Amino acid sequence: MLVIFGITALFFISASYLELSEEVSRVTDSMEAWQLDELPLVLLVIFILMAGVLVRRTRQLRKQMGLQIEAQKKLTFVLEQNRRLTRKNIEIQEAERRSIARELHDEFGQSMNAIMIDGVAIRNAVDEGTDLHAQAKSIVDVSGKLFSGVRGLLKQLRPVALDELGLSAALETMIDEWRRRFEDITWRSKIDIEYKNLDETINITIFRFVQEALTNIVKHSDATEVSVTVNANEMAGKITISVRDNGSVEEKTESNDGVGLLGLKERIESLGGSFESGISMHNGFFVSASFSLKT
Repeated sequence: MLVIFGITALFFISASYLELSEEVSRVTDSMEAWQLDELPLVLLVIFILMAGVLVRRTRQLRKQMGLQIEAQKKLTFVLEQNRRLTRKNIEIQEAERRSIARELHDEFGQSMNAIMIDGVAIRNAVDEGTDLHAQAKSIVDVSGKLFSGVRGLLKQLRPVALDELGLSAALETMIDEWRRRFEDITWRSKIDIEYKNLDETINITIFRFVQEALTNIVKHSDATEVSVTVNANEMAGKITISVRDNGSVEEKTESNDGVGLLGLKERIESLGGSFESGISMHNGFFVSASFSLKT
């Protein structure tokens, strides 16, 4: 508007100085036969009509902008509701896993332990080489395998180290287990968690993120080097997670059970964070996430 008024003022001053109106009248008067003296009025009508169209269009644009703003507010509200529902669903899921893990440990684990003790007692009480000794030995072996299997399920459902040792130690323990199982892979980890009072949801999200990312690597990649970085800094108020490898870039983004990296993305976004995955600069694959300490 300032530019328009400025140009108008300059035009008025120039027209006054050059007596433009008188000059136009002088020129058009000589062309009365062609009615060119009516041209200024015609231009005035065109100007008024264009101004009317401009005003109408401006009102339409304002209305459209208002509708867009309202739609954006509704979309933001829906996304926030979806984020809350996703987070609540994750919390319920983890609570159910914790409950199942507790039941397996308390009931099934104790029962298997009792069976193993009875089998050992029978095996030691009878002579070696008898049928009863062989059956008792079989009971002990099968009980031991079942007990190991249940212990593996317990780690998947609810990592004991997370409750007993804390997040940092639980992550190091998990990486050490992968290191023992896959000795041909070079494992590097940098767990730097300065902030101690992390929310339970954040703890389990970080642990599940690293767990699923490493599982994805060993299942779908031929990597020989894997690096894990977790940083939680109170000063920055931010948590960053990164898992990288040098293997093939054809790693799946979703496991057969429908969880996988897409499930991790939902976990991160439910905390208001950002998720990235793709091909790293030096080949291989990477997944990374960043979110606030305060959720």
